[in-house]
Amino acid sequence: MHIRRSAHSLSPDEWQQIGRVLAQMHDSGDIDRFARAHQALFESVHGSTTFFPFHRKFVQEFEDIGRTFDPEFTVPYWDSTRDYRSPESSPILRGTTLGGNGQGSNRCLRDGIQGSWTMGFPGDHCLRRAFNNGNSILPWVPAELISSYIQSDRFISRFRENIEYGIHGAVHLGLGGDAATRFAPNDFFFFMHHANIDRLWWLWQNTHNMLDYNGPGTNGEASLSDVIPQNNDVSFGGARAASVMVLGYNSVCFAYDSAPGPPAQYPGTGNTPNRLINNIEPSALAFSGASDPAGFGLEIMRMRRAFTKDSSLKEYFPGVAAIGPAREIDTDLEKNFDECTCKERKAKKLLYPAPMSEMWISMHGFDAQRVGQIHRDACLLVDKLNNSTYVSPY
Repeated sequence: MHIRRSAHSLSPDEWQQIGRVLAQMHDSGDIDRFARAHQALFESVHGSTTFFPFHRKFVQEFEDIGRTFDPEFTVPYWDSTRDYRSPESSPILRGTTLGGNGQGSNRCLRDGIQGSWTMGFPGDHCLRRAFNNGNSILPWVPAELISSYIQSDRFISRFRENIEYGIHGAVHLGLGGDAATRFAPNDFFFFMHHANIDRLWWLWQNTHNMLDYNGPGTNGEASLSDVIPQNNDVSFGGARAASVMVLGYNSVCFAYDSAPGPPAQYPGTGNTPNRLINNIEPSALAFSGASDPAGFGLEIMRMRRAFTKDSSLKEYFPGVAAIGPAREIDTDLEKNFDECTCKERKAKKLLYPAPMSEMWISMHGFDAQRVGQIHRDACLLVDKLNNSTYVSPY
């Protein structure tokens, strides 16, 4: 069982080893192959429930290829909520990690573990990176919104919309360049980002019905018997959606360092999912989109306090609401909360996530009105939180 760790926790030596594996995959043509497959399958793996099982399998297949060069190779996940306020300042975008903004008229990436690479698909070109706000990146999605989706979205179809039209697109568009194209797997960020998307889906699965699979599929209504889209470049051997629904079963031999481990028994056999995270039992089903346990603890405490002023917030965070009434909590982390000044509260106001661009919506064939409604709903929740007593710990 391989454990996918937070990219924020990796050492310089671990980043260098990832870079060595990627260089070998680049030289062997494997990265070109994954980029080509993603472009070819693009329409069938976006805008439907297929989005989740396809990318779970796609990232795992990439890992399996990487392990032919290093048996310990594992894709780290990039919890982008930790960097959402000013993504360009993220330690993940430094010269020793993924590198920063592209340079020159072609926006070629010059630093990082893929710095100065020439990609072979589609056609020879430098690996490009072009931040969507000049030298900065427009805000991504705060952890509190992801927490709300995990707790309140009852069906995978709605959760998929909130994720795909929100945090998924925001990070792709924020980095720009190759990342904002159909051949985004050229940039290793793609696999780290989708490992995080998969982690969020797994958190949602542990909050609701782990085998829930509804909404639009590849051909009509989604079904667990649907074959996951594949082609000759990246073949999954005819694997069906059902085969990747539960971590730790079938060939899905990985877990996350900030999410529940595999259940003791396969769902439907009378089991209770294993909800331990780092050997700690989370409160009720109040899972958070954040991977930082200290921040998550404060998020719960402060949200419960906010309920006393605006009880309507409970419908957005039913997992937190189920914990019970707020009580006085005296910890080193929280003891100065009541003394938080107006200036400090203003400084920690949540930011609106950037909307999806018309180009991005058109490229995916999304319903522009639906995407716009998802964004308006997100901004409404940001307003409700900012107008309450809640102060973000992130």
